[in-house]
Amino acid sequence: MFTDGSGGMELAGAGFVDTGYVKKRSNEAVPIGLKIGSTRTVLVMPNYEGSLDIVRTLTCVARYRDLFTGKLATKFGDEAAEEYADSVYFMFRAGLPQDDDSVKLAAQFIEYLVYRYNIPENSYVTLAHPAVENERGRKNLKEIISGMSIGRTGRQAWSEAFCGAIPAFEGLEAIKKTFMSVNMGSTTLEISAFRNGEPVHTVTLGTISGNLVDRKIRLGVQNETQGIVNIDLNTARKYKEEFANFIDYKPVYDSVHIHDRGQYGFKIEKSIMKPVEEYVNNVIEAIMENFFPQLAQDHYQTYKRVLTEPIILTGGMACIPGLRERIQQMLCDELEQKVTVISSERPDLAPAIGAFRISEYTLNYKE
Repeated sequence: MFTDGSGGMELAGAGFVDTGYVKKRSNEAVPIGLKIGSTRTVLVMPNYEGSLDIVRTLTCVARYRDLFTGKLATKFGDEAAEEYADSVYFMFRAGLPQDDDSVKLAAQFIEYLVYRYNIPENSYVTLAHPAVENERGRKNLKEIISGMSIGRTGRQAWSEAFCGAIPAFEGLEAIKKTFMSVNMGSTTLEISAFRNGEPVHTVTLGTISGNLVDRKIRLGVQNETQGIVNIDLNTARKYKEEFANFIDYKPVYDSVHIHDRGQYGFKIEKSIMKPVEEYVNNVIEAIMENFFPQLAQDHYQTYKRVLTEPIILTGGMACIPGLRERIQQMLCDELEQKVTVISSERPDLAPAIGAFRISEYTLNYKE
């Protein structure tokens, strides 16, 4: 956990905000939860109605030259992706920023959020971040946190895998537990064991990710249509998010205008679920071959304990209907014992909601 000492919610009750203006708040310090993901950023804060405003936007920037002034200008988030899909840059696609330019863009992106959604300076901010595997990434993360204009009351950063597990428990019960969390993100698979809020053992794999699933879907659609249809990665991601389903998958019908063919209708039968099924098999393999053996060797009692507690799934891939049940059954079969796998109602929003709860608790504790 990084800190900067400067200056039980149910998701159904939250106000979901994709765009728009978040109301100004009182002079009291406001708890903020922020998750800056490789694909999407989620911001959680309270509103006057006593529920939560949840803002979700793409973590990207587009640079272009203003035709009138001739100067370079920038657009961020969903607007950038919609208008400049061919050149938009996702600052966190490779994990935490590793160079000065990416750090600068990340800082500008945060200030865009501050301005766009009127986030008060008088706030306590908890940032949910992916696993930090190198010193440069750790240094850049500290720089980004310390440079924020918000969080005058305080700032801290916690593991995204831990924050994402918090909404699956009551309140902040996760801090008192020993459990295992599987963060199924866009760029990495992060498997962690936590004991009283501290990571005991973590395995991070960039070879198992939601982005790789998107690439396979894109290639699969091309192959399934004999090379006639070529979709971009954003479309592949939308297919996955809208249609992937382990419970009741149905073939997807779509159409596109093709040169010399006119409007061309096509059917997708295997190109969506096959990559998703491969992803789940790879997750099980990573847990059984990479995570459990090392955890059992170094922390045997923790290993035994996590098998008796619910295993938490978090991250965007965990939103696929039936995926949680599939992983639970496969783990039971592999371990030859009963294990329980759970997730929050919205695993993709869970890290930011968990970060918000930490900020809320910290402010109440200070009082």
